[in-house]
Amino acid sequence: MTTFTNTQTKPTPGGIKDAFDFLGVTSLFREIGALRQRMAENRGVRTEQAQMARELATYSDAELGELGFSRADLPSIAAGTYRR
Repeated sequence: MTTFTNTQTKPTPGGIKDAFDFLGVTSLFREIGALRQRMAENRGVRTEQAQMARELATYSDAELGELGFSRADLPSIAAGTYRR
């Protein structure tokens, strides 16, 4: 009598993982994770910009003038969009 064994295993259809994949839940969780990461990065950028704005606000008008800036330029300098 000869016994044959199947060395290949196939995933069982209809499992909970297949249902989640069919509904797009795994990709949804992946997108949520990516969104959270982008939000954390943006929060860091905003924190740095706010710190820069606070530091520049401590300068007097004369000191800003020596640097070639006016007080009206401070928001664009902090945001990184200032152009001379």
